[in-house]
Amino acid sequence: MSIRRYIFKDIVEKIATEKYRKNGLGITFEDIGREFSVSKTKAQRKLKYFHERDILFTAKDLILEGITVLKNTSPQQYFLTCVKAEIIEDLVKRNNVLVNPTGVDLLAPPSSTKSASTTNDFDIGIQTLEGYVLPLLPQAPIFLHNFHFKIGIDPECYLDLNLPYYDKNNGKHHSENIGTSHVDYVLYPVGTVDTHVTCSNNPFKLETEIDRSRIIAFFGQVRDRLIILLRDERERIVPEIMDWQITECDINRDIKLSHLLHFSAIKIQVKYPDHLFRIYIKSMGKETVCRVEESLHPKKSALEAINDIFNPMEKVERQIAVLTTKISAIYDIVSKLSMTTGCES
Repeated sequence: MSIRRYIFKDIVEKIATEKYRKNGLGITFEDIGREFSVSKTKAQRKLKYFHERDILFTAKDLILEGITVLKNTSPQQYFLTCVKAEIIEDLVKRNNVLVNPTGVDLLAPPSSTKSASTTNDFDIGIQTLEGYVLPLLPQAPIFLHNFHFKIGIDPECYLDLNLPYYDKNNGKHHSENIGTSHVDYVLYPVGTVDTHVTCSNNPFKLETEIDRSRIIAFFGQVRDRLIILLRDERERIVPEIMDWQITECDINRDIKLSHLLHFSAIKIQVKYPDHLFRIYIKSMGKETVCRVEESLHPKKSALEAINDIFNPMEKVERQIAVLTTKISAIYDIVSKLSMTTGCES
């Protein structure tokens, strides 16, 4: 009685990754057959199964999208969908292929009168920005990423830590992976911990109370890792989150695009005294998006900054209340001066 062999998704993904990195090719039924000792028919059936579930893609899939960086082969090659954008970019660079779509439906505005043969990548990008991205922007969800915190601790902790030095100011560096985020802690002799959270590919959504709770819970995880690093079992060294200062964060909205737009090289940056705006095409592995991003420098309590972003009207209301108070005070002063002047006359 033969032993039934199961082909698992993670193993297939590993085989596909290793083969592409080694020689730039996709996997075939032959790779599956050798790895799992199964028949040609069963290996082909398994590859088709993963293809139907969008785990793998083929050259034919790209051709249907208007991308001709791959050719159909025999036997059929399959590539990982989760890194589709990166594979396309790599193939374009490797083969020196000019990506120029042959259709006019590539998210360009209907009013475009340029022919497909004369439209270059930059024109396509601008058309897409004006005709597709900007109209959808108000409905796109808000995300946050690239958090920078300044945390104060006892300077003596610096001396007790045996960590590698950072590249400047005698900082000592430690990093952690928390979920899909990467966190860097840099501790300085003066008792400051600069904490940087990198999560550009997996930003935090901020639209509902649940989203806000998740962000605050994540901040708690960042604090817990620092507590463990400093062996602060009684939690007397690491301050509470409300005492952290957030010095920088990025707020973004993403609009999904065709992978073709990954090569349009759109990159716009506008700088104001307190704000920095960016628009660029970003690969998100399985998807390509146009990211509209603003860099903020709150320099205030982390929780206060999150609340301001989450509920901007509350911030405006507070500013109006302060302004109203000032106006009332000025009015009282003017009234008293008027009364005094009237009495003197």
